[in-house]
Amino acid sequence: MARRERGVSRSDPVAAPAAPSVAAAGFGAGAWPLVALRARALRNAVRLAPLRYALGVSLLAAVGWGIGWATLRGVTFVDQFPAIGSIADAALQRSVEALVTLLMLAVAFSVLTTAITTLYASDDLPFLLALPLEAPRVFGLKVVETYLSSALVPALLTVPVLVGLGLARDAPWTFYPAALVAVLALFAVPVTLGALAALVLMRVAPAGRVKEAATALSVVLAAGLILGLRALRPEQLTDLTPEEFEVFLTTFADLGVGWLPPGWASSAIWSALDGAVASAALLLLVAAAALGLWGVGRLAAVAYREGWVRGLDHHHGRAADPRSRAAAWWEWPLARLGPTGAVVVKDVRVLMRDPTQWSQLLVLVALAGVYLVSTASVAVEGQRFRDALGTLNVAFLGFLVTGVGVRLAFPVVSLEGEGWWLLRTGPLRTRSLVLGKFLHALPTLLVLGGGLGIAQALVLDVTPVLATASVVAGLCAAVAVAGLGVGLGAAFPRFDATNPAEIPMSPGGLLYMTIGLAYAAALTTVLAYPAWMALVDPASAVWATPEGRLVLLAAVTLTALVALTSLAFGTWRLHRLETGRE
Repeated sequence: MARRERGVSRSDPVAAPAAPSVAAAGFGAGAWPLVALRARALRNAVRLAPLRYALGVSLLAAVGWGIGWATLRGVTFVDQFPAIGSIADAALQRSVEALVTLLMLAVAFSVLTTAITTLYASDDLPFLLALPLEAPRVFGLKVVETYLSSALVPALLTVPVLVGLGLARDAPWTFYPAALVAVLALFAVPVTLGALAALVLMRVAPAGRVKEAATALSVVLAAGLILGLRALRPEQLTDLTPEEFEVFLTTFADLGVGWLPPGWASSAIWSALDGAVASAALLLLVAAAALGLWGVGRLAAVAYREGWVRGLDHHHGRAADPRSRAAAWWEWPLARLGPTGAVVVKDVRVLMRDPTQWSQLLVLVALAGVYLVSTASVAVEGQRFRDALGTLNVAFLGFLVTGVGVRLAFPVVSLEGEGWWLLRTGPLRTRSLVLGKFLHALPTLLVLGGGLGIAQALVLDVTPVLATASVVAGLCAAVAVAGLGVGLGAAFPRFDATNPAEIPMSPGGLLYMTIGLAYAAALTTVLAYPAWMALVDPASAVWATPEGRLVLLAAVTLTALVALTSLAFGTWRLHRLETGRE
C-alpha cells in the first residue's frame, strides 16, 4: 500500500485523501476525464428522462425544418426575381454575412456575463481543480462550456439555413460539413473576445463589482447596437422606386467585409458550394478559432492562479450591522399573503442584489425601446394603413412576451440552486412556493406586455378597437407566459445548473417555447375578429357587441387555462421531485 497515486504527493495532507478515489475512477493526466464526466452526466440525464429529451429533440427538429424550408423558398425566390438577375449570388452571400453578423452580436452580448460565471464562479470549479489534472485543461473545458452556453443556440439556428441553401443550390455533400465547421469556428470569435473582456474586468474591476461592471458594459454595447441600427433607417427601403431599389441591390451585393470573420465564413461557405472544402478562408477561420479558445483557456488558468478573481469576492471588509431593521413599506402588503408573500419578498431582494438577475430588466427596457422606435419609424399614411400595421403588432406582442419569458419566468425556480433543499426544510408548501414565484415574475411581464400594448396604440394612433385589442393581447400574454414559464420551470427544474444561462437550454425550455408560441398563435387567432372589424368598419364598437364580449371571454379563458394548467402541473411535478418519487 506504499504505492503513490499518479500526480498526487503523499506528503500533501490536502490532496492525499482524494487520490485513491480519483485514481480508482481511472483519471489520467489528459483532458479526456473531464469530457467523460460531462458525457456520463448527459447520458444519465437522458436515461432518467428519455421521453423529455426525445420531445425536446423532436421540437428542435421541427423548428429546424421550418427554418430550412423557409430558406429554401427564399433562395429560390431570389434566384427567380427579375430585379436581381446576375447579382443573386452576391446578394445571397451578403445576406448570409448579415445573418451571421447579427448572431455574432447576440453571442457577444451574452458571453461576457456567461464567461465570468462559467470560468470563475461555477459551482463545480473547486472540485475539478482538486483533481490530479493540469489547471489549463480544466479551464479549457470551462472555455468549451462557455462556448456551448453562448453559441449553441445561434449555431443551431444557422444550420437549417445552410441546409436550405445547399438544397436550393444542389451543393455537393462536402458542402454541409465544411459549412458547419465554418459556422462553429465563426462563433468562437465572439466567445474568445468576451472571455478576454471578462478577464480584463476580473483584473481591473473593484472587488465584488465585476458582475455590475460586466452588466454595465453589456448595456452600453446593446445601446450602441440600437443606435447603429436606427442610424441605418431600414424603413426607407419602402420609399424606393424600382430603379432606386435596383441600385440598392447592386450596392448591397458589392458590399464586402472580407477582412472581418463574417466575411471569412461567407467566403468559406460559398467556396464549399462549388466543392472547395479546404479553402483559405476556412483554414484561416478554424485556425483563429482554435488559437483563440486555446489561448483564453491558458490565460484563465494563469488569472486564477495569480488571484485575479478578487473581483468576485463580495466581502468588502465591513462588519454586518447587528441591529434589526423594520420591514420596507412594500413588504407589508405581501406579508398578508403568508409564506407565499415571504417567497416574493425574498425573490425581490435577491433580484435587486444579483446583477445577473436585475440586468435582465435593463435588457427588457432596451428591447421595448427597439420595438417602439422601430414601430414609430415606419411612415404610414391614412387610418386604414395604421390599423393594418397595428393588427400586425397585436399578433407580434404575444410572440415577443413569450421570448422574454424564457429568460425571465422559466428559470426562477431553478435559480434557487442548492438552496432549494434548505428552503424545503421550512414550513413551506410546494404550492405556496410555485405561487410565490409566479407572483414574482408576473408584475414585470404585466408592465412589459401592457406597457407595449398601450404605447403601440398611442404611437400608431390606431382606432379604439385596435387599441383595446393591443392592451388585451399584452396583458393576456403576460399572465399566460408567467404561468407557463414558472409552471414548466418547476416541472423541469435544473437546480444543479452551474450557469443561469444553461437553464433555458433544456427539454423543458424547448417545451416552454413550443407551447408559448402555440399560445401566441392561438391568441392571435382569437383577436383576429376585432382586428378585422377595425379594418372593415373602423367606427364600429366591437367590444360592446355580444361577439366582442365573446372574443374577450375566449381570450381570458385561453389565458387562464394555459396559466393555471401549467402552474398545477409544475406544482405536482415539483412535489414528486421533493418526495423522491420522480
